[in-house]
Amino acid sequence: MTVAVAAAGTVKARKVYGSGDTEVVALDDVDVSFDQGQFTAIMGPSGSGKSTLMHVLAGLDRLTSGQVFVGETNLSELSEKDLTLLRRTKIGFVFQAFNLVPTLTAIENITLPLDLGRSAPDQALLDEVVQAVGLADRLSHKPNELSGGQQQRVAVARALASRPDVVFADEPTGNLDSQTGAEILAFMRRAVNEFGQTIVMVTHDAVAAAYADRVLFLADGRIVNELHDPNVDTILATLREATRG
Repeated sequence: MTVAVAAAGTVKARKVYGSGDTEVVALDDVDVSFDQGQFTAIMGPSGSGKSTLMHVLAGLDRLTSGQVFVGETNLSELSEKDLTLLRRTKIGFVFQAFNLVPTLTAIENITLPLDLGRSAPDQALLDEVVQAVGLADRLSHKPNELSGGQQQRVAVARALASRPDVVFADEPTGNLDSQTGAEILAFMRRAVNEFGQTIVMVTHDAVAAAYADRVLFLADGRIVNELHDPNVDTILATLREATRG
């Protein structure tokens, strides 16, 4: 695996919770890389390790052993302060619960990571992202004045506006109706195609996963299958096979 040319990746990633009789191996020596400009979905049953994998890749949790990289940076070697800086400057996040600051307007939420880092936004990119998510006429509104779909558009725009190395999305359409969810996923797909963004998304939804270039399937802390150029039928068939196994 050539981690140096990837947006993110792991080498023999192992994560263990508890000890003795209560020990749970959440990740079991996982080797994986995520190429720049690629949209990857991660699927698997509850307890398979998919959220743990995303959390260690994003620097939200530390490995028990092994290595995790964002670009050429080994997260295992970073202090908590440096990890915080990396999450702010190199990583974008989209969560199921939107995670917007209620007292800030839409545009203030979008530029928040940049403001925290005291960085000026790339105005051309910011304008493009705002137009692309259809928020130009809602920028002065606060979250409680926006629909759920609009709030998630703000969250996606926030994740993209700082041009991060990689965006991690955790069930980004889980709180949305199917039509609004499809619009969010279509924009994420467009961000990969047009902006060259790298996106890693955890999802239970085969329809959502079908927007990706690649789907990884986890079970018991290991990658057990992988699909390229997936569609809903091939994803469901792979899930059924994993269940029978």
